[in-house]
Amino acid sequence: MHVSNLRKTALAALGAVALAGATLLAAAPAQAASSPAATAAAKAGWQTAISHVPQQGTGCFQAEYPSLSWHAAACVAAPKIVLVPAQAHESAHHAAHIGPQTVGDGSDYSATVSGLISKAVGTFTNVSSGISEKGEGVTNSFSLQLNSQFFSGSPACDAASDPSSCQAWQQFVYTYNAAGSGYIFMQYWLIDYNATCPSGWTTYSTDCYTNSNSTEVSEVTAKDLATVKLTASAVSGGNDGVSLSIGSGTASSVTGKDTKVHLASYWNTTEWGVFGNGGGSAADFGSSNTIEPTTALTSTSSGAPSCVSEGFTGETNNLKLAATAALGTESSPTIASKQTNGTAGTASCATAS
Repeated sequence: MHVSNLRKTALAALGAVALAGATLLAAAPAQAASSPAATAAAKAGWQTAISHVPQQGTGCFQAEYPSLSWHAAACVAAPKIVLVPAQAHESAHHAAHIGPQTVGDGSDYSATVSGLISKAVGTFTNVSSGISEKGEGVTNSFSLQLNSQFFSGSPACDAASDPSSCQAWQQFVYTYNAAGSGYIFMQYWLIDYNATCPSGWTTYSTDCYTNSNSTEVSEVTAKDLATVKLTASAVSGGNDGVSLSIGSGTASSVTGKDTKVHLASYWNTTEWGVFGNGGGSAADFGSSNTIEPTTALTSTSSGAPSCVSEGFTGETNNLKLAATAALGTESSPTIASKQTNGTAGTASCATAS
């Protein structure tokens, strides 16, 4: 059977990932035996490798270090948590440097590309060693959100009262459930739908929202932020997915059809961070805590993303946007934005191609 050049290229790329992963895992036992630092480095390499391995079909999956294979896992209904849009329902593009302020509900730095995004990987660097957090008085009660921009033109808006005013929005999230557990899933929105919501969607004011399948994961603690990796992907005509891995060597993933809101055809802006656990709530960090949300993008443009002062989630945290040091060499277009409730300096973000 004839195999197209495109398919050959895709298979070669996947083979390169597998080879890199095999090399990593072959070295892992020796590294692990040498020192805790080497073990941590091996697991960090595994987190990167497993994020490149595609899942087969839709559903829920798990992987565990050092394996580079996803295995089917139990899907459960997503929690009844509403991760609301920013109150303004849209944020105007304005100057890239803005004064220090609480992060969230429209105040944030997001990455915009000139083409379309197919994958975004969120991590945190420069995390305070003694970091702690309480959301509404509960330790480690927060969400991790990797959000698209609000976008017009989605076919999901066709039956809205005014399709030209309706905007779609997709979130890739982790939410806290109870001590010891949490969930990952995708939440979809039709903003200003202003009509009877489609079957399976829930009304929220003039908006509609629904969730993908979900899978239960271990609780992410504030200290885990230093090793967490949340990956979001969108494939036109295929599956979108969210996966979460942490430095302990576990990974979980959920996939669903891109046709829910057709994100892959519109995704050009990404917001990433840690926020309150839904309902417009706040994540409250301990005093003098610092994190630096960092997002690496795969897109149709290879240049550095534009750093724009806008955000999309209605949840917040008690940190301020801060002065961010320049990035070094990165393997993909990247944005970073320091956040702190210590000394902030003049707010800025950093990008690299």
